[in-house]
Amino acid sequence: MIICTQYVSLLLSFSWVSSLSMGMIFFCCPIVSVFTDIFGCRKTAVMGAAVGFAGLLSSSFVSSIEPLYLTYGIIFACGCSFAYQPSLVILGHYFKKRLGLVNGIVTAGSSIFTILLPFLLRVLTDSVGLFHTLRVLCIFMFVLFLAGFTYRPLASSAKDKDGTAKGGHRLSLFSRRKFSPPKKMFNFAIFKVTAYAVWAVGIPLALFGYFVPYVHLVRLLHDKLGSYDVAFYLAGIPPLIGGAVLCFIPWVHSKKQKEVTKATGGEKMEKMLENQNSVSSSAAIFKKESDSVI
Repeated sequence: MIICTQYVSLLLSFSWVSSLSMGMIFFCCPIVSVFTDIFGCRKTAVMGAAVGFAGLLSSSFVSSIEPLYLTYGIIFACGCSFAYQPSLVILGHYFKKRLGLVNGIVTAGSSIFTILLPFLLRVLTDSVGLFHTLRVLCIFMFVLFLAGFTYRPLASSAKDKDGTAKGGHRLSLFSRRKFSPPKKMFNFAIFKVTAYAVWAVGIPLALFGYFVPYVHLVRLLHDKLGSYDVAFYLAGIPPLIGGAVLCFIPWVHSKKQKEVTKATGGEKMEKMLENQNSVSSSAAIFKKESDSVI
């Protein structure tokens, strides 16, 4: 999905349209997270794929660049965002111990399509043209729409499991389990965690130049400057800065662990002293009672 966006942006050669599309995909992620918490991964992904399908299909019928700002830059991009975010969240629902391996497999699949898709798109654009190619890409969005139905939520309790057993296959097609809305839509308290705050700053810096080659490499930069040097510098420097910022995370984490260990050790020492004092006082009371009996 994201790969389709990248390469269609190259084919469109409209930097503002493709920049808007890329930006909207990731700009909507916090909103998508709220929808995922409220409605679940399945409903959010299916709805997003349907919106993306409508935006991509409508983009194939325009005759000028202006409508593409709405159809491709906003509608299609928002739909992709709503379909993309749940595909990452659902992994944590099904996998705990092997989550890193699963993320690696998902990333490897994206890499394979990154290699193969340009050849397909080149053949399609040369044979049927750009806008018919967009209609062919709608097939991928429809497949994504069907794939969203496989995001079956896991039962969180024995009661849910009993309901699944009684409901038969009804839950397997589209879950009717009610989702309780979160108490807070946006929890900004997480930014108090120093490691997360560093990560939240480092990742945007690292990805700041990530899409420069996809969007601006040929038109706004090479055509104006006659060289690829500036484009690669703009794309390469931000990841170096972001990576340097992310290097502070292990240091922050270890420092936090030491503080927790120190605090925990102090609490254990206090409890040991309290226990020792209680034992001593009990022994003194017992001795006093024994003396009084004698």
